[in-house]
Amino acid sequence: MDMSVRMDGKTCLITGATSGIGFETASALAAAGAGVIGVGRDPARCAAAEARLRETAAGPVRFLTADLASLEEVRGLAARVASSGGRLDVLVNNAGTFSMRRRESRDGIELQFAVNYLSAFLLTRELLPLLAAAPAARVIGLSSGSHFAGRIHWNDPGLRRGYFGLTAYDQSKLAVVLFCRELARRLGAGSSVATYAADPGLVRTEIGGKGTGALVRLFWKLRTRGGIPAREAASWIAHLASDPDLQGRTGLYWKEGRPLPSSPRSRDGEAARRLWTISEQMCDGRDPARVAHGEGGSLSRSRP
Repeated sequence: MDMSVRMDGKTCLITGATSGIGFETASALAAAGAGVIGVGRDPARCAAAEARLRETAAGPVRFLTADLASLEEVRGLAARVASSGGRLDVLVNNAGTFSMRRRESRDGIELQFAVNYLSAFLLTRELLPLLAAAPAARVIGLSSGSHFAGRIHWNDPGLRRGYFGLTAYDQSKLAVVLFCRELARRLGAGSSVATYAADPGLVRTEIGGKGTGALVRLFWKLRTRGGIPAREAASWIAHLASDPDLQGRTGLYWKEGRPLPSSPRSRDGEAARRLWTISEQMCDGRDPARVAHGEGGSLSRSRP
């Protein structure tokens, strides 16, 4: 999609911006005049991505490093952005991961849930005052058609029993849609902050080849041959970030520039409220399995 809307004077933060959809989204927004804050985990890759973006950017570009698998680093990232004294108009929660074997974040949370969903929940919550100060802000969460197969495993959100990588991935992408809908509900119809759950479709990225074995990498390579380039997927996300006509159409699920019905589970208001409550408690360091049962309990490696 052609980026005909100018973004001069606006600031956009994109997580997972060193490659793939994140980098291409940052590139499109920077070319339209927006100031871009990219986020990545590796300092060298951040420096390289920043240098590449500066070659075509019409606005200022800077990258910040943070490991979004760490709640402490997510809070630190938000604090750095908020203390910079600038504005924030768009937050694109793009960062994601995939793993066939069960892994935990340093906070003891299943890794896909931690990176694909909970980091976005916490970063959005921490930056909401800054976003609310903008006249027309956007929060975009990267979901997937995989959310149709997903369900929230309330009794075992960390999938400690019978872990399967695709099940964890589907759950995390369903959580993103529920979060965007619940955030829109909590903000209310008159809010200056709009939220969107974006489905980029099948994209030729490397996410399915990381943290997997040779057979899965081969399967992912063959599957994504029919996918679209990351730049094409990013153009639709940049459209959600920039088109002024979309401001009031909040809390919806979008694919290829138009809203579509999301899964029945993602439209369950009670589930969305329950997930929000659990997410807040997990960000405060309480064990996700015990939180799901309404119990106390803290994670051994979590922030006090």
